[in-house]
Amino acid sequence: IGTGPDAAIMFTTIPDIQNLRVSEVTTNAIIITWDDPPDGYTVGNRYIEATDSSTEGTRTRTPTGAPQDEHIFSKLNSFREYRMFFRLRDSGGNEGSYSNTTATTLGKAPRGQPRNFNIIPNITFITVEWRAPDLWKRNGIITHYIIEWGEIGSLTTLNYSVPNPTFNTTDDQRYTFRDLKPNTEYAFNIAAVNINGTGPVL
Repeated sequence: IGTGPDAAIMFTTIPDIQNLRVSEVTTNAIIITWDDPPDGYTVGNRYIEATDSSTEGTRTRTPTGAPQDEHIFSKLNSFREYRMFFRLRDSGGNEGSYSNTTATTLGKAPRGQPRNFNIIPNITFITVEWRAPDLWKRNGIITHYIIEWGEIGSLTTLNYSVPNPTFNTTDDQRYTFRDLKPNTEYAFNIAAVNINGTGPVL
């Protein structure tokens, strides 16, 4: 029994996009750009996805096959890291491999007040204690606090710097005001500050 002619299986690989990059970042948007494959390859469509690294929430966009070299992810959360995935599909629905990049949206001023503010009086000094705003209300790293304090009607401002600040810092902070007048009423206000501005006063 003889053998028949060889059967050839033809398969065309799907090229990857080139130079996937972040071109612009704002507080609630990220723009990515890329270079499509060289002429001669017909793009069916582009599959683009952005994932919020902190919550694993996903936003997906599938643009048409029309020529384009950028995409805007909008309505994002501020000061969040997003990982963006991109791959091509050809006209037959076959998919190429993923390319990816990451970017962090810009922050805003804190929208939360310091928590658990406590005043501990003594004869000639007063200690104040507090905790950072809730994590989701910080909009960035809390670098210091502004404390307005003094006798009623005569407040002054103190800038209290956070030792070794990080985004997850929640340890109790405290400061002692010394050499105060006995039997005198003092007032205290406090607000958290990050690189983008000052939050609401407590």
